[in-house]
Amino acid sequence: MALALERLARVAWPALALTGCALALMLSGLLPHLPGWLHLGVLILGASLIVGAAVRGGRRWRRPTRAEAVRRLEGGPGQAHRPLTAAGDRLGLGADDSLSRALWRRHQATMTARARALRPRLPDPRLAGPDPRALRIVPLVLLFAALMAAAPDPLARLAAALSPRLGPSIPSAVAQLWITPPTYTGRAPVYIETTSDPSSEAVAAGASGSDARAPVSATPLTVPAGSTVLALVRGGSGPATLSFGSDHAPAPLDPTGEGGQRREQAVTSGTQLRLTQDGTTLIDRPMAVAPDRPPRVAWRALPESDSRGHLRLEYRATDDHGVTDLVAAIRPTGGQALGDPIDVALTPPVATPRAMTDRSADADAVDGARTETRDLSAHPWAGTPVTIQLKATDAAGQTGESETISLILPDRRFDHPVAQAVADLRRVLVTRPDRARAVANGLAALAADRTAYEDRLAIDLGLSAAAARLALDPEGMAQAADLDLLWSIALALEDGTLTLARHDVEQAREALRDSLERDAPRAEIQERLADLREALDRLMRELAESMPLATLPPMALPMPDGMEPFSPQDIDRLMDRLSELNDLGADEAARAMLDQLESMLRQLESARPPTAAEMQAIAEATEIMRRLQDLVQRQQALLDETFRTGPGAADRTPPDVLPIPDGPRPGESAQEWLERQFGADRTPTPPTPPSEAARALEERQRALREALEQMMGDLGEMTGQVPEALGQADIAMREAEEALGQGDTGAAARAQGRALDALTQGQGQAMGQMMGPGGPGGLFGFMPGGPGRPGPMGPGFRPGPGRDPFNRPAGSGTDDSVDVPSEPDTRRAHEILRELRRRANEPDRPEPEKNYLDRLMTPF
Repeated sequence: MALALERLARVAWPALALTGCALALMLSGLLPHLPGWLHLGVLILGASLIVGAAVRGGRRWRRPTRAEAVRRLEGGPGQAHRPLTAAGDRLGLGADDSLSRALWRRHQATMTARARALRPRLPDPRLAGPDPRALRIVPLVLLFAALMAAAPDPLARLAAALSPRLGPSIPSAVAQLWITPPTYTGRAPVYIETTSDPSSEAVAAGASGSDARAPVSATPLTVPAGSTVLALVRGGSGPATLSFGSDHAPAPLDPTGEGGQRREQAVTSGTQLRLTQDGTTLIDRPMAVAPDRPPRVAWRALPESDSRGHLRLEYRATDDHGVTDLVAAIRPTGGQALGDPIDVALTPPVATPRAMTDRSADADAVDGARTETRDLSAHPWAGTPVTIQLKATDAAGQTGESETISLILPDRRFDHPVAQAVADLRRVLVTRPDRARAVANGLAALAADRTAYEDRLAIDLGLSAAAARLALDPEGMAQAADLDLLWSIALALEDGTLTLARHDVEQAREALRDSLERDAPRAEIQERLADLREALDRLMRELAESMPLATLPPMALPMPDGMEPFSPQDIDRLMDRLSELNDLGADEAARAMLDQLESMLRQLESARPPTAAEMQAIAEATEIMRRLQDLVQRQQALLDETFRTGPGAADRTPPDVLPIPDGPRPGESAQEWLERQFGADRTPTPPTPPSEAARALEERQRALREALEQMMGDLGEMTGQVPEALGQADIAMREAEEALGQGDTGAAARAQGRALDALTQGQGQAMGQMMGPGGPGGLFGFMPGGPGRPGPMGPGFRPGPGRDPFNRPAGSGTDDSVDVPSEPDTRRAHEILRELRRRANEPDRPEPEKNYLDRLMTPF
């Protein structure tokens, strides 16, 4: 066998080398790119060369003989005596001699033992002789390189190389694949394209990258469950198949005519996205199908009532692709017999479109934390125990629920005693509708006391009608309509016609927002703006009638920071800006301006007429502020007198000129002004006996200090605290009084300057304390937004400097996503729009230019 292999290697190596070169050529993928006739010619030529070399070698090969095999065995090292041949020899001489026979047997045994120890050597073809240039190595190198290039599917290349296309040329296969997630996910589709032509840009662009568009890549695609995969194949030959992993059988694409194939299929599971045609892999990507999990919703804080009696809800809702519906389900727990279940619609978090990546499926795509308030005081269950639970729903119909919270539903407390009594009777009917006749007697008693509600005919009729309905019910049971009537009576007692006006404003505002959201025609939006303007005018008139603030003592002092309310003129300007933005087609800016209007309207929700106690508190606060303003003026006059009576005053002022120093420069405080007049580094004047003028100034300064201390005591009794600046003013007045007693008018003037600065600062601090929660009974608590918050106080009030029409510091708006154009920008835009319209209406302009002008005028 060794001899046969050696001889076969020596005669067959040319054929084997040619076979290796042919395999390398076929695995390289070059043959399918040749014309069919040339492809076939190369195959025939290669086969002819291989067969010819094999035939030539076969003729030279001969079978080894036994003698040649024996010689090969005996030709090894250490076998000089040819033991296998000797074991077969016979004794020629001395056969009759016993000694010769014994020696011969001994020799035969030795040779036999040596023959048994013989072992064949491995084949050694010794090709260096027939191939001195080592050409046999070239096919091995070529074959190795071709195998690396043919991975991962070398058999497909061999099949293509052995199948010359002798008919018309078949175009390269072009594969296109769209992965479209469900619309509710908000994710962008993925498009993958490739071709069977290795030189194509589609393959070159994607094969080396790791992005989601690469046709063949190890980077997995994260596909939401329910996505639709659309596969198209044009060109190539043979049927194409689409598969989603080993657990899914390959699905054939359907013919579409003109050599195309198509298949559309939903993805619910799978691990590998693969598109093949006739054994050729066109697209191959690992795939992970992300299931759509139910939404999750939870409380960030316990529901509570805010300062206006509204229900405050802080929650967090999360979902893979966004929550579509979010409600707070309120159910009774206190035996309420009347009233329907409450499902408060809340604002779900907004989903952001994303591309499909390999992000973790455990991360929530949409995580929204929000805080909202709802006024549920009109519901029959207000003031009774209830439970509240959040329920979130996603686009797939899956729901998630939060824990259930027990609470007392916030209710409205009325300042009018009759209104509060009606609300209490209404609450009795909610839990005990069988006490209708008892409540009817209570309503009749309230109606009889006409002085309690100023003998208003509408209230009298309403109370009487409600009492009659309850008393005459056949079954003696209250109905839901009775509760609505009692609530309307309570609102009419408390607010008069303000409630109806607020309702009209709310409806007009919602209609306008709806028109803006659905991109309604400009004419419709203008009509909605006119309705809202009319409703706002009616609301402001009702507020002016119910809160006659013009009868209050005048308050000419600047309001503290954050307290300057807006005026009706601000609302008018805002409506004008909304109309201008609508004309320009700036819908986003108009929506942002509407958000600001809603912020203003929320401040109007709690507006109500002031009570007698609040009017008295306002009068007392106004008197204190008047006294404080008088102290400031008297301290200023005393400072002027001290300056004129100081030493050297005659040298500083000409005799024929009124001896009044120059006023302070812009932005200069009284202390800085005094230091500029007297000199901060001037050597103090030596104490001198006080003159008569200094003694008179000392007495006046003492009187001012005592007046300040008395006013500070009154302010402390009213608010419970004294502004720090007024305490500093008191200390500075004492220093000025001591300096005047020593005759040092320079030091006295400087101390009086400090006192004047402190008094000026104390004005704002005192106003803030009296208008804040520390005021008597919550001073100005009847104003919209509550104490310390802006509200409409009549045409006499104006916003402070550096603040917008909604009483916020300029630039502090919460919505910075849309830039609202300024008035100069709006005017400029109007000018451009008018010019465009003028040019578009000129008949002599060419039609293309008119079309261009029309496109410019189209509102975006």
